[in-house]
Amino acid sequence: MRTLLCTSLLAAATGTCYAQGPVPTPTPEMATVVFYRPPMLAQAGVNFTVRANGAELCRLSNKRYFVSKLKPGETSFTSVAGGLNLPDQDKFDLTLEPGRVYYVQGDVKSRLMTVKMVFTEVTESTYKKKNADLKPDNCDAAATSAGK
Repeated sequence: MRTLLCTSLLAAATGTCYAQGPVPTPTPEMATVVFYRPPMLAQAGVNFTVRANGAELCRLSNKRYFVSKLKPGETSFTSVAGGLNLPDQDKFDLTLEPGRVYYVQGDVKSRLMTVKMVFTEVTESTYKKKNADLKPDNCDAAATSAGK
């Protein structure tokens, strides 16, 4: 009985701790944007091409994140399911400031015949709570530098 009680107390205590993944360091001349996709069962196998002002940054998969350094200023982020070359319809606008880190969560929404990713800017603390299970996405270095 004592062992069971100790085990459950230990499990409860560790349940409130978060194993932190990397939190990026800002650079003075560029804005840093962290895109992540929390674990979801719905559409887990579908990845989304994320673009900034039309330039491809990365393909974001389930339970993954990527970090992109971008020029400051008005930036429109869009996404499209898979590698399809469809026109982007929904956009998420941010005014990026140099030396600042932005955290953007991508949630998958299903409509009648389509699947889309909806972006939401979140705080660093929200990202830290959710990034324990995230792994870095395999972005092509050329695609990531296209947003610079």
